[in-house]
Amino acid sequence: MIKTISISELTIGMYVENVVKQKGNVRIKSRGLIKTTAILDSLKSKGILEIEVDFDKSKIVEHALAAREPHFENHIADPTVNANNVSSNATTASPIKEYKLTSIVHTGQHQKALQDADKLYVQAKNVQKDFVAKLRSGSTPNIEHLSKLAQDIIDSVFDNVDALSCLLMLKDSSEYLAEHAINCAILLTMFASSRGMSQAEIEDLTMAGLLMDIGMASLPRDLLNTTAELNETDWAIMRSHVDIGIEIAQRLSDTPPIVLDVIANHHERVDGSGYPKAKTLSEISVYSQMAAIVDCYDAMISNRHHQCSVTATEALHQLESDETLNSDLVNEFINTIGLHPVGSLVQLQSQQLGIVSQRNSKQPLNPIVMIFYSMQTQLHTAVHRVDLNQSDDYILTGVRPEEFSMNLDKFFKRIFLPQ
Repeated sequence: MIKTISISELTIGMYVENVVKQKGNVRIKSRGLIKTTAILDSLKSKGILEIEVDFDKSKIVEHALAAREPHFENHIADPTVNANNVSSNATTASPIKEYKLTSIVHTGQHQKALQDADKLYVQAKNVQKDFVAKLRSGSTPNIEHLSKLAQDIIDSVFDNVDALSCLLMLKDSSEYLAEHAINCAILLTMFASSRGMSQAEIEDLTMAGLLMDIGMASLPRDLLNTTAELNETDWAIMRSHVDIGIEIAQRLSDTPPIVLDVIANHHERVDGSGYPKAKTLSEISVYSQMAAIVDCYDAMISNRHHQCSVTATEALHQLESDETLNSDLVNEFINTIGLHPVGSLVQLQSQQLGIVSQRNSKQPLNPIVMIFYSMQTQLHTAVHRVDLNQSDDYILTGVRPEEFSMNLDKFFKRIFLPQ
C-alpha cells in the first residue's frame, strides 16, 4: 500500500517511494528504507514536505519491536572520533546519533533474513573474485561494482545485523582472500556503526575492508597457498602487498583518503612492531587501528593453508591479551560482536551443541542459540531455539566444527537455509 504523508510523519522503518512536494529542486537519489535518524534529518533539512511511502516494503513493526525489547538495542552516543589528521570529507559528515541493530525475532522472519543475507554473501564473493581476477589479468577493474557492494553490505547490516553475522563463521579455505575481504568489510561496518561514526566514515571503512589486502592478488599463488614455514625472503614478498595495494588503489578513480590510509597502515601496530614503517600509536589513525583488530580476528577464526582456526571466543581472548593492538578499541570491538559472536558454534552445560543465532546486548553471556546436536547420544536432534536468558542452561565454551568432524557450512545451509 502506497500512501502520501507529511515529512513530519516520516519515521525510521518507512520505505520512501517518491518525493511528492518540496521546496526548491532537491531530489532524493533513489527510493529506499529510512534506517537512521541522520537520513531522516537530512530529508527534512532539504525542504522535502510530502513523500510517498510504500507500507508493504516498510519495516515499522521490526523497529517498534526493537524499541520495546531493550536487549535488541544498541544505543550509540556521539563520540568525537580521533582521526589522527586523516583528510577526508567523511570526518565532517553528520554523525549517526542513534543506531539500532535490527534483529528479527520470529523464526520465519529470521530464516528469511538469513536467506537474504546468504544471497548477498554469495553475490559479494562473486563481485570480489571478479575484481581480483581483473587485477590478475593486468586490467584496471571498475570500482563502481565494489562501491555498490559496500552499500549493499551496509544496508544488510542496518536491516539485520545478526543474519549477516551468522555467515561470517562459514569458511572455505580455498576462497580465503575473497571471504576475508567481505568479512572485514562486514565487521568494520558493524564496528564503525557501534562507535557512532558518521555515515560517510562507515561507507569508507566498509570499502576499506574490501580493499585493504587487495595487494595480495598480485603475489605468487604458490606463496599464498604454501603450508611451509616462510623464510625472510618469503615474508618480504608477503609484506610487499601493502605497497602493491596502495598502487592499485591509487589507479582506481576517487579512492577515499580513509581507504588509502587503511590499506597503508592496517599492519602497523601501536607498539611499533608492525610494518611497513613501524609506526606507533600516535602515528596510526583510529581507522587503521580498527582495521588491524578486524583483520586479526577474521584471520584467527579462518582455516588457512598454513594454520588452523581457533574458536571465536578464543580469538577474542587473544585480541584482548595482544599488547600490539589498542586495548580500548579491542574492548569496543568485543562489545560490538559479543562474547559469543553470532554464528559461532558453542557447547552448552546440557551437553548439547548449538549455533548462536541472536545476541543479547544486556546479557551477553546469554544469547539465543539454535540447538541441533546431543553430545551424549552423538546424534543430531530436531533443531530448537533456546533463549539462554530464560533458561537454566548456559554456554560452557566455544568449539570448532572440526572437533566433531562437522562441515559447518553444509550443515548450516541444509538446516537454516533450505532450498
